[in-house]
Amino acid sequence: MHARRALATVMSSALLALVAAAPAHAAAPSIRASTTVSLSGSTVTAKAVLSASPSTTVELAGVCARDAQDRNVDFPPAANVSLARTAKTLTVTRALAAGTYRYVACVRAKGVWSTIGAVQSFTVAAPSSTPVPGLTPAPAAATGSSMPTGDLPGWKQVFADDFATPVALGGFPGPAYSAKWTSYDGFTDTSGAGSYSMSKVLSVQNGSLDLNLRTEGGKALVAAPVPLQAGQWGGWAYGRYSVRFRADAVPGYKTAWLLWPDSDDWNDGEIDFPEGELSGSIEGFVHQPGNPSQNAFAVNTGARYTAWHTATIEWLPSGVTFLLDGRIVGTTRTSPSKAMHLVLQTETADGRPAASAAGHVQIDWLTMYRRS
Repeated sequence: MHARRALATVMSSALLALVAAAPAHAAAPSIRASTTVSLSGSTVTAKAVLSASPSTTVELAGVCARDAQDRNVDFPPAANVSLARTAKTLTVTRALAAGTYRYVACVRAKGVWSTIGAVQSFTVAAPSSTPVPGLTPAPAAATGSSMPTGDLPGWKQVFADDFATPVALGGFPGPAYSAKWTSYDGFTDTSGAGSYSMSKVLSVQNGSLDLNLRTEGGKALVAAPVPLQAGQWGGWAYGRYSVRFRADAVPGYKTAWLLWPDSDDWNDGEIDFPEGELSGSIEGFVHQPGNPSQNAFAVNTGARYTAWHTATIEWLPSGVTFLLDGRIVGTTRTSPSKAMHLVLQTETADGRPAASAAGHVQIDWLTMYRRS
């Protein structure tokens, strides 16, 4: 059964745009604030200390921030904050990509955002090329297949990403990918043996989205990246999905990259390709709508994960077709009819892997299409 959890967007697009001169945006004089940040690699902890006289309650309060391109990278604010003469400390931690950022305390009262105090700055250093102890280095970049761009006959391209901007481990999605990607995070996978962790597993290096699978602190760390459509979670009925990928033959881990119903009702269907243990071969499955515990179609391609491959799902009202490296490897007339979205669910394979099992899944590029 598919592991699923709704993800919430924590930042409001209505946050106040910061400018270099904070005094022009000074808040009401009854509220005072100071801010500090501390850094540990790409992890940034922002602290705002606020007080008010007389006491007041604001709708939101915290630390607002902007990157070098003047884009919001705000720290999630606290809601319904009561302020008094005794100072209140708000502390939030998030991962950020390498770069220089400006930050300032901010509050929203009666629907209006205001900054408080002086704008300050901090810099997240680029990751060192020195290998991190305990982490195996990622393999070299993909070769032999570039990402297709533009529409295809009968298909309109609505998503394409070839991971051209590096992001250190702990910084994904960061400014470069936040409009295109999210991920399952902070809960267990389908078997219950793995823990989804975006910050500990996902990075972008060597031109690929890298999933660094391993055991840390007694937990098998896995990830399930989710491509967004126009910045939003969700999909559509019928589409074409292509992904260029490879994986180390890590025992105890698998892919179950799938189309999952927007309704979150398994009875509406499920399409899996590529699925299989990383130490085995690439398979594909179409579950029977209305009776999803039964496979309406299954295929074992015999291909191994350790080589670069391009897997494609073509989902039409007339049926589902799987292609591997441009060759049809299976087709069925069974076809789900409800809207579904793609999840690159990478997880443990029905049990806890050995603590020594570790390696990488790499995604060179991904494209998605709707029927034109």
